[in-house]
Amino acid sequence: MKLPSIPKNSAMYPFLQWGLFPLFLIVPVTLAHQLMLGGTHFMLVTYGTIVLLWLSFFVFEQLMPYRQKWNQPAGDIANDMLSATIAYGILPRLLGPVYTAALAGVTAWLAVQAGGQLWPHDWPMWAQLALLLLAGDAGRYWGHRLAHEIPVLWRFHAVHHSATRLWFFNGMRQHPVDKVWFMASELLFPILLGASGEVLSLYLITTAVCGYFQHTNMDVKLGPFYYLFNVVELHRWHHSKDIAESDNNYGNNLIVYDRLFGTCYHPEAKGETRQVGDIGLINPNYPKGYFQQFIAPFRKGRLDKELPE
Repeated sequence: MKLPSIPKNSAMYPFLQWGLFPLFLIVPVTLAHQLMLGGTHFMLVTYGTIVLLWLSFFVFEQLMPYRQKWNQPAGDIANDMLSATIAYGILPRLLGPVYTAALAGVTAWLAVQAGGQLWPHDWPMWAQLALLLLAGDAGRYWGHRLAHEIPVLWRFHAVHHSATRLWFFNGMRQHPVDKVWFMASELLFPILLGASGEVLSLYLITTAVCGYFQHTNMDVKLGPFYYLFNVVELHRWHHSKDIAESDNNYGNNLIVYDRLFGTCYHPEAKGETRQVGDIGLINPNYPKGYFQQFIAPFRKGRLDKELPE
């Protein structure tokens, strides 16, 4: 299904450009919170909201594309769908409880040392969500950065960077080993701190919104939100073929740790008008299919940041 795009000179276009990110960020989280307060199970709320987000992003990428050619399938849809099913559907259900159980002893010990509990369950939910975003990104930033800097980790993370176009769904293209590493780094502090299921649900919805906006082909602007969130043009630079550009902007949802540790790359903030060029891996022979990419990290050869011999 292809929808006609909205003319850029229409009165609606700038409103959508500047308004879609805060709208998508606030409305789903608010509605999800209200549904949970009304007694709906947080897992049902989480996955139901994410499916609705899929439909919404699909529509708006058609209505106001950043690059028209990125709306054209490049033989990648089956790969992205299968990867999303395994990395974001099956693995979290299998490994999430195991990871929580493995850390349960440490979580309990930390709570005893703190005299009861570490997580501020009496805070307003929005404050708990803000704290959880900071806690999740504290681990995920370093997990992501190390995935670029340690060769053996990069071999698995290269699968995510193999996409040659950006659309919201290929944010979930990820090798299972890479997903396990990212889950471990992202959930470490939230689990140790003892965050509740309800705030974790809101966190997952916020992460879905930010993850889709990182890879979206929507032509949106963020303005002051760029000081906090690592989405849209900030994350597009992270997918550049130019390593000097792509080895930056590691935050999962936030850009605050990149700003703190000197890895924030944002030419537009300096007044530059250039946009990201080609995205993907330098190696033109990197496999395209899911199963070929699954075994690629285990094969001998030069790293995928380097040109083949």
